[in-house]
Amino acid sequence: MSKPHYQQISDSIEAQIRSGALLANSKLPSERQLSDAFATTRVTLREALSRLEGKGLIYRANRRGWYITPSRINYNPTQRLPFNEMVSNQGRHPDTQVLSRLLAPAEPAVHKALGLAPLTPLHRVRRLRSIDGHAVLLEENHLDPARFPGLERHDLSLSLTRLFEQEYGVCIATMELNMYPLALDEERAQALGVATGAAALFISRLSRDGEGRVIELDWEYWRHDALNIQLSV
Repeated sequence: MSKPHYQQISDSIEAQIRSGALLANSKLPSERQLSDAFATTRVTLREALSRLEGKGLIYRANRRGWYITPSRINYNPTQRLPFNEMVSNQGRHPDTQVLSRLLAPAEPAVHKALGLAPLTPLHRVRRLRSIDGHAVLLEENHLDPARFPGLERHDLSLSLTRLFEQEYGVCIATMELNMYPLALDEERAQALGVATGAAALFISRLSRDGEGRVIELDWEYWRHDALNIQLSV
């Protein structure tokens, strides 16, 4: 029995990607052009593209079309290696954009995790992390301003881990990790340039110093096609 047309289309495009004929971050032809090339309807084509997206082979940039997904980076979330160093060590180019830095109360779960009274103003830093110009991670850091006075005066596009060590004498000793897949809400999806409801990997990291005191609560929202989780047990 022959394959459904959408599967034939997705198989054809996948073969081009895996052969290297379609390069990472290159743009696919428009949906109209692809529909004409494969002599199919837009509905059938979108089914094929959705299959490729589910495999992590292509991604959709809002209002800009479909692109070939870059190769995944290896990531060990139990190691507190700064993003820039981790990416650079794998021969890729990292970049960080600080989206916001606020001193304001957060949601109750954040205050509880940090051991602070409700409505206590917190440092809340949102950063968009990219690899080779491709946004892959939205990071939200929550910190106690009493422990990190004047944090807002520093260059927060650099490593916070190194900033803690060099400017505040604070070193991370242990971490509590939670990881699970989720669908991105509108705000976070927009920041990552994907459609609302797109799949992501959420990592929550509660860091402590050698005396067991909380340093920060870090929330990471990774594109599902960006990571290869690599652990040594």
